[in-house]
Amino acid sequence: MQAINATLEGRTEKLKNPFDPSSLAWYAWIAARMGGWSGYTSKGYRPAGPKIMARGLKKLDAMVLRWLLATRSAVTGLP
Repeated sequence: MQAINATLEGRTEKLKNPFDPSSLAWYAWIAARMGGWSGYTSKGYRPAGPKIMARGLKKLDAMVLRWLLATRSAVTGLP
């Protein structure tokens, strides 16, 4: 999750994930960014809505599933 987070954070402090990595809010921030939420506050702060969160969670779920399959086959030696 930390590697994914690093790719989603921007260069400025305002576009960094402000939450503690052990919190659900940190995970939700990543899901929102993957769903297309910009995170910008210049146009008035608006948190990610349910459609953005659903889109991000769907993408994140697919990534986690691929990671689990890859690590399982690496451990068991299956192709």
